[in-house]
Amino acid sequence: MTVFWLLAAALIAFTMAGLLRPLLRAGRAPQQPQSDGTADLYRGQLDELEADVRAGVLAPEHRGQARDEVGRRLLDDAGSLDAAASAPNRPSPLLAAALLALLPSAAIVLYLHLGNPIALWEASDPGHGHDGAPSAAQIEGMVNQLAQRLRSEPDDLEGWVMLARSYAALERPGDAAMAYAKAVALAPDEASLRADYADVLASVEGGVLNGLAFAQIQRALALDPDQPKALALSASAAMERGDTQEALRQWQHLHRLLPPDSQTAARVAANIAQIGGPAAPAGAAPQQVAPEAVTGRVSLGSKLPRTPAASETVFIYARAAEGPRIPLAVTKRRVSDLPFNFVLDDSLAMRPDHRLSGATRVIVEARISQSGQATPSEGDLIGSSGPVSPGARDLGIVIDSVVGARPTQLPSGSR
Repeated sequence: MTVFWLLAAALIAFTMAGLLRPLLRAGRAPQQPQSDGTADLYRGQLDELEADVRAGVLAPEHRGQARDEVGRRLLDDAGSLDAAASAPNRPSPLLAAALLALLPSAAIVLYLHLGNPIALWEASDPGHGHDGAPSAAQIEGMVNQLAQRLRSEPDDLEGWVMLARSYAALERPGDAAMAYAKAVALAPDEASLRADYADVLASVEGGVLNGLAFAQIQRALALDPDQPKALALSASAAMERGDTQEALRQWQHLHRLLPPDSQTAARVAANIAQIGGPAAPAGAAPQQVAPEAVTGRVSLGSKLPRTPAASETVFIYARAAEGPRIPLAVTKRRVSDLPFNFVLDDSLAMRPDHRLSGATRVIVEARISQSGQATPSEGDLIGSSGPVSPGARDLGIVIDSVVGARPTQLPSGSR
């Protein structure tokens, strides 16, 4: 940005120097006009006048009057030549000062109005990250500017959608919900907009989908029964209510809409398998399980040190029997879903270079977290399988013990 402004200043200075130099240059003493040719002309007119008198064309008594007229014309022409020679050499300091004040200011104002000052931000400028992106404070500033502009332009649908998504990215779900409400009011028949609105409403209510969010989910599906995000939210809401059959129906509907080889389709297929209901309605294509996938069923033991709450989180993950204890695949459910079936495969990997298919032997564990966090803590309940090979099917995991002094480390951020 500094280089840009230095170049701009140099161009402005060069332009102003070219404009101001002739206006401020001191005038040189005017040269005497070259009037020899003019004098010869009028001398010839006087000679013609004398010849006319001798020839009798002009009466002698009119000779003086005619000579005076020729003399007046000579004096008038001589004065005009003097004025023309001296006028251009006068300096114009007032005009120069006006140009010096107005032209640079006008150039800067026009650039700020028509140009793109934001594009001048560089990674070397203060307040930017190492990758050249604007800092968090600058992003906040731009979002606040957009919010300020929308106060005077409340009918700008694209502006409200952009503001809502910006607030959501900044993890300000309350503000995002208010912006989405404005956008939905402007476009009430946009199904995807209502699905996004439902998502942030659920965040506002601590992840609950069967509150304010559910009305928006239903409205989105009424407008477009094939809206992918609305289908996924509807299935999750059904699981939240304990309605596994409705969740299964919605997941199967969504799976048919997705490209078969996409990661999203693989995750939806895993959700369908975890529910433990019929694989698909009559006439639907059967769900495929990857060759490396490990499948099984999780249940609670009959003798537990404590009774877990229905809302507690159940993490199911596979880790290498030998080597790093980082999970190769991980998923999660609620205690209220127990017992349930599960599928662990490469689509649930935490890292692309640490997958289930690359292991020789794995241990599958199921853990009930009191805190809902991925990191184990005292009081969590756990169950596990013995070492099995990737591709093992129909494992039975019973949660029947408490996490000990050496818990399995599960990185935060797992899903």
